[in-house]
Amino acid sequence: MINISAEQGLRATPVEIGVAASVSQLPIVRGLAETLVLLSDFTLDEVADIRLAVDEAASTVISVAAPGTTLQCRFIVGDTDLVVRVSGIASTEGLPDQRSFGWHVLRTLTDEVKTGQGPYDPAVSGYPTTVEFRRVRGKA
Repeated sequence: MINISAEQGLRATPVEIGVAASVSQLPIVRGLAETLVLLSDFTLDEVADIRLAVDEAASTVISVAAPGTTLQCRFIVGDTDLVVRVSGIASTEGLPDQRSFGWHVLRTLTDEVKTGQGPYDPAVSGYPTTVEFRRVRGKA
């Protein structure tokens, strides 16, 4: 268990959460992201941007997720940035549509976005899929 406190800080300590790959779980993921960045000295504008970017990344993975699978989110707050990795199991092969409006929003709100998909994994009956982004603190 991780003890989160504003005095202690969260620098370089990975924080992870796993929830059902369902739109109904988005408020939990957004809430955790918001709490982490508020406790890590991001500005209120940055907090709003990161919250929206997390929502877009999670929604993207949920949109391709196989029924009954889990969405995994990992947050690492560094001295100058935040790295968020959202992963799940896609039911079909192929990366999320990077021409969509949501993807445009994600690219606009972050400094770097990467996606990846592994080969079909029979153990999980799908394709491990990841969206990862980085947001630099204090960047105008």
